[in-house]
Amino acid sequence: MVDKDMLKQLSLVDGISGHEKYVTRLMKSYLEDIVDQFEYDGLGSLVAIQKGSSPFKVLLTAHVDEIGFLVKDIDEQGYIKVQAVGGWNPQNLPATLMNVETREGERIQGVMNVLSKSSKDQPLKISDLYLDVGALSKQDVLDMGIRKGNPITPVSHFIEMNQGKCLLSKAWDDRIGVAVIIEVMQRLQHEKIYPTLYGAGTVQEEVGLRGAKTVAQMVQPDLAIAIDVTFSYDLPGGEQNDVKLGNGVALCVMDGSVIGHSGLLKQLEKICQAHHIRYQLDMDLAGGTDSGELSKVNAGVMNLTVSIPTRYMHSHYTMVHLDDFEATVDMLVHFLKTFDESMYQQMLEDKR
Repeated sequence: MVDKDMLKQLSLVDGISGHEKYVTRLMKSYLEDIVDQFEYDGLGSLVAIQKGSSPFKVLLTAHVDEIGFLVKDIDEQGYIKVQAVGGWNPQNLPATLMNVETREGERIQGVMNVLSKSSKDQPLKISDLYLDVGALSKQDVLDMGIRKGNPITPVSHFIEMNQGKCLLSKAWDDRIGVAVIIEVMQRLQHEKIYPTLYGAGTVQEEVGLRGAKTVAQMVQPDLAIAIDVTFSYDLPGGEQNDVKLGNGVALCVMDGSVIGHSGLLKQLEKICQAHHIRYQLDMDLAGGTDSGELSKVNAGVMNLTVSIPTRYMHSHYTMVHLDDFEATVDMLVHFLKTFDESMYQQMLEDKR
């Protein structure tokens, strides 16, 4: 049974790139009674460790950060200019409610709007936007505790749709992946598995895969799987293909940062087929994931990205399907329960 309360908490907690501590604290709270130990990298990524019967290291990562903004400047009238953190479509932002977090941890709400001088004939840019916190002067803003560099996070709601099968909220990129790691480690708590499992909530993925690089250097994995989201190609007027909401876990053949390990891809396909788990093959050359760094540690790491299809990615209301979440969890659990040295050697042979 899917823990929807966990999904709700993970999606709604604030945590833009560089300001992820509330997310890693929440992730840790769900894992602290079922893992053997925790480690952190120097950037704040959280790594939970479940010991297996061997020292062979399997690393699962999901990035904890979401896209947002920083306070860039405050004008004399009390309006706030913003700096994007991660990739936004500015068209989604006018009239959006935002939280500004002060140095003391207080949250001040504001609304995003468009500069009156902006051309209606040109696409909106981030520089065309400002945040209004109800101030009448710059001093009013300063008196609220708002300073340059404060994080700004979109306000959203957790909405169940289609009899609870579809969930609409913010930050599924990549809090749904964080939930996958929690669920996988919970299900394996009382299982005897061959590899030692590392489940990492990586930071600063949206600004350059930074946490993946530091975590991979710290863990030195033998095999690594990044869990992320991908585009659902089922929207009217857009590109159509077989990667769609509700069609199962997406196995990434290739993206803009990595080509998936062919031996690992074939093995995960076999797992899905053997256990009747719905899956789809994804090729998204527009973006990248943690795999772009995980695959390049030392002499190279066997690596693949597995993804959950998502509608309206990089906005403050993103949609996922619970069937895809469960398919991802099921596949990883079955893979980790059957994984051993002989399977690893078989996958290695695919490259030799």
